[in-house]
Amino acid sequence: MTRSLTTATLAALALAGCGAPPGPADLAAQACDAQVQEQVQSRPYRLDLAELAASKADDGRGGFLLAAPVTVNLGLADETVQRLECVVRLSGEPPVAEVVNLRFIW
Repeated sequence: MTRSLTTATLAALALAGCGAPPGPADLAAQACDAQVQEQVQSRPYRLDLAELAASKADDGRGGFLLAAPVTVNLGLADETVQRLECVVRLSGEPPVAEVVNLRFIW
């Protein structure tokens, strides 16, 4: 009896660790974040991916527009908060996100 309880507990824990696959908004936000990392290179930054994903709106051309504040040079004397706008197109199955446009707005 103890063995089956242990097995059931382990199975429940394994399933709890398996979250739902990322949705379109999450995929788009992750693609934007990867592009930001490339742009700022090794400078520290902060971008709230949940806020970015929550902002997903149709851009009117088959893509999504995401926007959120981004802090560049985080913790440094020249730290700046800017607005990030990112346009992403999703295609394929499973969907793959492609950043079409990325803008830092002062």
